[in-house]
Amino acid sequence: MFHNFGPLYSFTLRSKLRSKAFLISTLLTILFIFGFTNIDRILSNFEDTDSAQAVLVTENAEVVAFIDGYSARVLSERPETEFTTLLQTALREVRNAELIETSNIDPAVVASLNEPVPIEESYLGRGGENSDELFSSFAFVYVMLMLLYVSIITYGSMISTEVTTEKSSRVMELIISTTHPVTHMLAKISAIGTLALFQIGIFLGFGYFSARSNEMAQSVIDNAGNARAVLYLLTFFALGYLLYAAMFAVLGSLVSRVEESQQMTMPVIMLLVAGFLAAMFGLNNPDAPLVTILSFVPFFTPMLMFLRVMLVDVPVWEVALSIGIMLGSIGVILWVGSKFYRGGVLFYGNNAMKQWRQILQNRQ
Repeated sequence: MFHNFGPLYSFTLRSKLRSKAFLISTLLTILFIFGFTNIDRILSNFEDTDSAQAVLVTENAEVVAFIDGYSARVLSERPETEFTTLLQTALREVRNAELIETSNIDPAVVASLNEPVPIEESYLGRGGENSDELFSSFAFVYVMLMLLYVSIITYGSMISTEVTTEKSSRVMELIISTTHPVTHMLAKISAIGTLALFQIGIFLGFGYFSARSNEMAQSVIDNAGNARAVLYLLTFFALGYLLYAAMFAVLGSLVSRVEESQQMTMPVIMLLVAGFLAAMFGLNNPDAPLVTILSFVPFFTPMLMFLRVMLVDVPVWEVALSIGIMLGSIGVILWVGSKFYRGGVLFYGNNAMKQWRQILQNRQ
């Protein structure tokens, strides 16, 4: 059954690695990561360091004890919001110091009134023991959820497009004549999955070194980007990819044109969107009953269970159960999908519903 798996896997992987789309998308994403992790340094080059052209400050000695004591007028060609705020703050401090001195108020008393009451917060959840660690965990989880969401859609759609393109060009007939359809499907999924891991590894590696110059990004990496987080990320990405990739491959085999494959895979994409929206809700409510329940639904597990294990204490048996359910679901989808795939790759027609009915009749 797995005859020619190796050659098909190698051919697909090499063709994708050498494609212009892979090179261009990798380069553009690296540029985006560099810009995102160095946004503060980039924006600083566009800041206008010129101060206001003229400042007129007049002192009204007659009403100094009753009104402000100082007034300021800033003359400039354009709004100087930052400069005006700094000037106003400075004048207010001078005024307050004069009022304290003339009123015989002890400056230490005034200073003590302005001091905030210290409050130390400690959290029992997995996200972090203090506010800084909690923020870092939230930021890390948000970025990783975006990565999971975009990656599964991107590489899953790549599989359906690849299968449909081979089918529309009749290349599929030559391949299937010497290779089992299921072997072809698994080779496609495995090759593009390897491509995904390779490309994502490039992005994460470059992002790690690029973020070292950004204090906030480095804090997020230090507090949340540990070995445990990477292990869970790889586990749930692999499971989520296999689950959705199998569905994308099967649906791509049921149509004969790339335009139809995009329409056919829309229900799968909507499942991903629903999972991502549930994860966004779960960021602020990781302990919500709805989030807990949906984290065991295979289509939502990759994002929701990853979110939970990063932000709250999840029992080991719950994580193991969710992984087991996903593995079982992947097995069922591969088994059922292989039967449709076997008939779909060699069935041509313009009506997708007719193809579904014909394939179901052939399976009976």
